[in-house]
Amino acid sequence: MMDVKRIISKIEKDYIISNLRKEERIDNRGLWEYREFRIKSDIISSAEGSADVSLGDTRIITGLKYEVGEPFPDLPNEGVCTVMAELLPIASPLFERGPPDEQSIELARVVDRGIRHADCVQTKKLCIKENEAVYILFVDMYVINYDGNLIDAGGVSALTTLISAHIPEGIMGDNGLEWTGKYLTGEIIVNELPLVLTYGKIDDIIFLDPSLPEELVCDGKISISATEDKITSIQKSGAATFSIDEIKMLGNKTLEIGSKLRKKLNLLQYLSKIE
Repeated sequence: MMDVKRIISKIEKDYIISNLRKEERIDNRGLWEYREFRIKSDIISSAEGSADVSLGDTRIITGLKYEVGEPFPDLPNEGVCTVMAELLPIASPLFERGPPDEQSIELARVVDRGIRHADCVQTKKLCIKENEAVYILFVDMYVINYDGNLIDAGGVSALTTLISAHIPEGIMGDNGLEWTGKYLTGEIIVNELPLVLTYGKIDDIIFLDPSLPEELVCDGKISISATEDKITSIQKSGAATFSIDEIKMLGNKTLEIGSKLRKKLNLLQYLSKIE
């Protein structure tokens, strides 16, 4: 990966920190303000659900595919949903070809954990026949442009993709798997609407939705996933430390900001119209 010190100068770093201390940012946002979200759904005709989500200039395209397979022995009547991520080299000179690196693994795991721990996907609805056949869903995120805060953009992109789902409905007949001609849609599959909010920290300054220049100079980040009324997961990265009081404060901020963002995005408008 490219050396960050060659990308951002000490002068620019000092300028960013100086503005943050005045509760100002280089893109004129306040400390607790998001950049603009732009969302398009059902953009990939060959996928069973898809989304194109931008957060500022960060852009992620996500698609949903499925397989029919056997359930896990300890979950005989539940399907599976898994999230994966790929950082395409066209998205940033920071990304290189090759196997998944630490950043892509973190993106996939944090988004997956936020969805899984919130009871977002109704896995029992993905059961075709207990002990025999279930749906296995693959939510694949592809980073098209990187301008900071992949996790929050990825979280909205993955959730929009699941909401827009239209998976062919199957039943087990006398001759094996048969298709009914109907679909399992996001209205059936999706229960909770978890959002993940990421905060950067530089020295003692904490702020929401770090842009790329801010990410390159911050000491660390913390991502908090939440439904309307509860925190479901927390993930910290980098060398920064967060006190108990700071985590409590950020938990309250996440519920407050997340509630407003959930209403503003109105993700249920992207439910599939296929029945």
